[in-house]
Amino acid sequence: MQYLFFVSREPWASFNSIYAYVRTRGRIDELVALYSSEENMKKVERMLTVLFRSYGNELKLRKVRIPEDGVEDMGKMLESIVHEGDVVDITGARKLMILSLLRLRGVKVVYLFLQDMRFSSLPFMMRPLNFQRLEEVDL
Repeated sequence: MQYLFFVSREPWASFNSIYAYVRTRGRIDELVALYSSEENMKKVERMLTVLFRSYGNELKLRKVRIPEDGVEDMGKMLESIVHEGDVVDITGARKLMILSLLRLRGVKVVYLFLQDMRFSSLPFMMRPLNFQRLEEVDL
């Protein structure tokens, strides 16, 4: 199972949803980062390295640079790398990225819902747990 996630402008969005998934659903074997900003990708990679080492695991991360325009191009790219049974995390995704998922089937889509945005720049476990929940939908 691959866990695909979008790296957003705010590094905590990507990190926190992965942290929430690991804490509530268990182990992630392989991460696939979909990114457009090299700078934000580096920040998220450093944060995830620390997280995985704290659990005694080595970070297995594949990075895929995504096109910034065109739902059709992004949809084709996603179809080529997403497999049945994969998890796609849309927490850090922009609308264009979410629209490109509409053609996929047999995957789980997850999203870390945060009820109060005052806590958005804090790590998952430093935010009140009753203000956040990991949503999951099967496509």
